Amino acid sequence: MLGLKLFRTKLALAAVLTVLLIAPAAAQESQTATSAPAESEASQPIDEVVVRGRRLEDIESDLRIHIRDFIGEVVAKPPGRGFARWYRRVCVGVYNLENTAAQYVVDRISKLALEVGLEPGEPGCAPQINVVFATNAKETAAAMVESDRRLFMPVAGHAGMDLGRVALDEFAQSEKAVRWWHVSLPVDARTGGAAIELDKNCGQAFCPPNVNVAGPSRIHNGTRDDMIYVIIIVDSTKLNGTTWQQLGDYLAVVSLCQIDPHTNPASFDSILNLFTNPRAYSGLTDWDRSYVRALYEFDQERIESMQTNEIVGRIAARELESAQ
Repeated sequence: MLGLKLFRTKLALAAVLTVLLIAPAAAQESQTATSAPAESEASQPIDEVVVRGRRLEDIESDLRIHIRDFIGEVVAKPPGRGFARWYRRVCVGVYNLENTAAQYVVDRISKLALEVGLEPGEPGCAPQINVVFATNAKETAAAMVESDRRLFMPVAGHAGMDLGRVALDEFAQSEKAVRWWHVSLPVDARTGGAAIELDKNCGQAFCPPNVNVAGPSRIHNGTRDDMIYVIIIVDSTKLNGTTWQQLGDYLAVVSLCQIDPHTNPASFDSILNLFTNPRAYSGLTDWDRSYVRALYEFDQERIESMQTNEIVGRIAARELESAQ
């Protein structure tokens, strides 16, 4: 597996090889200063040391491929949209949990939000991240969807705000310990106004949004995707073997990022493996932090393909720097 651990291993190997190359020279100098080796010793065969190295360009290329594989595995965005993230600030609410435990979960999510430059909400703020604990999570999810479907799909059709009807049905019927549903909105990057048609009753057959752009560009489109709210339901009966720190960090990642509910990131060093390998992760990994930070640093106005390129580049640069 690539990533930070692999690169540290490669650097350690390089250091060992350097010692192997330097040591014979040092030994040779010492022998010259004392006496020449006996003829019988000189006739002994010398083991050959073969050093095989890789160019830094090849290592970086493999790392970028690994990062792209990670993004392809764990990310799920609305069709045709870019990566969404919270804009400037976020408020966390936890429900159906004892106060001390609920505050701990809020604090773990808010801590990661603060790390990536967001302003966590003050007590009493209107929650955008809603974490609901339930002993009957499947029934709770199904009831919520049935009672207010527009809460999960504010605009009918593929409006670029959610993952669609099939995904919503899977959310309602899921058997997983944690399920989540993100709602995001394409907005004008300069005004924050909706960049899609929201109101079909504006008195016209078609109500197109107005989007301000700085000028013609093949790189920037003048819009960004903002998270609006996320609903997370935690099945309290399926948390055996997990700690509060593990759970809080897991919830932090799925709160701040658009994670695919079907992800299977076993090939990556991530807290997202919590419920398949709980003993392997005490909390967030360096890889998790690299991804979340890159997600909250890239230029959101870029077209979708260039967004991915920038995120990959930022993660690769951070991983290579930390391995030096």
